Amino acid sequence: MRKWLCLVVAACLFATVPVPARAELSLPPDVMHHAAIGINGVYNLDYDTAQENIAWVFEHYPDHPFAHFGNAMIAWSRYEYEFETSDDKQRKVFEKILDDSIAGIKRWIKKYPNDSNGYMGIGALYGLRALFNMRNRNWVTSYFAGRKAISNLEKSLSLDPTYYDAYFGLGIYQYFAGTLPTVIKVLAKIVAIKGDPAKGVQYLNLSRQKAHFTADSSKLILIEVQNTRGSRFYAPEKSLEYIRQLRAKFPKNPLMHYVEIICLYETKNYDEVTAQANQFLQLIGSDKFYKDIYIPRAYTALATTQMAQGNFERARQLLEEGKRKTSHQAPSRWGVWNELRLGQVYDVLGEREKAKAQYKYVLSFKDKWGFDDLAKSLLKKPYTVPPDGVGPLPPQ
Repeated sequence: MRKWLCLVVAACLFATVPVPARAELSLPPDVMHHAAIGINGVYNLDYDTAQENIAWVFEHYPDHPFAHFGNAMIAWSRYEYEFETSDDKQRKVFEKILDDSIAGIKRWIKKYPNDSNGYMGIGALYGLRALFNMRNRNWVTSYFAGRKAISNLEKSLSLDPTYYDAYFGLGIYQYFAGTLPTVIKVLAKIVAIKGDPAKGVQYLNLSRQKAHFTADSSKLILIEVQNTRGSRFYAPEKSLEYIRQLRAKFPKNPLMHYVEIICLYETKNYDEVTAQANQFLQLIGSDKFYKDIYIPRAYTALATTQMAQGNFERARQLLEEGKRKTSHQAPSRWGVWNELRLGQVYDVLGEREKAKAQYKYVLSFKDKWGFDDLAKSLLKKPYTVPPDGVGPLPPQ
């Protein structure tokens, strides 16, 4: 999965609240109420509210997928949103909670082997593990976690063919297994990986239209698919339509706001990108959900938009300004991406030595975000703007 959308999908991706399909597993309305509040808390980045309500479900139904979904989702969302996947301590917290959550749902399935929700729940958590491993370029472990996710989702559908939420995970697998050549190349010697992107898009649209809980998440994945340049599914105007629907539903989430900025960039609405990015920047510090760690994102949008229009001197000013404003921060993916972009700008402006210093600076960090190969190649050969432009806005 592409890195930019992972930050937004993380909370939504595995927010499939399991609704008991069998009468003997039915839960009282107050359980549904607390779980729904907890899930919405994560969507809106209100972790205190989310944790409080998920804890209530845990207390009354300890191993129900409600509780384990919520707990893992909160840990993942905090790692992604609050810490920009840059905090090793929070990463360990998330890994421990994910392992415990999978073990908990296994206990539930042992007790209720015909509950489609249990298989849906554990399938989603294995999918989360696969996503996490792929983000860390652990392709083999990602593949096997992904296969466990798919087998459990298929089991859920065999128990309840109308469980349309399961098509969300199946759609992700079909699409990305068919469009991630790096993964396929690494694993081809071990197993045969086959994906069907068209079938994946079909499943995602089925989930978008009919699923109870993954309809919004399906829109987020489809936004990514439709923003992928060179793809036969490229449709950025439709992506813009979807993200505006989601922003209206979750207005407090700053990363929904940021995805709209990305979609505006992809549709070449550069004036609106600049206006929205400036608004995003102004909200940091004045709105509790717009945190300082998001400052680099705002400057990525502002500067990349100038680069796309050929205004490299202005892009330099913006990237240098962003660097000054975040000098007190620990390195983050978007911050280091801006350092690399600044090197590219220096190259275009003919300041090769400054550019090389930037690429070396990028290489001074542990390669958590996959920038090293690009930085090394730019040290050997100066950056020039490709014929098709400066490329997408987010880190590549």
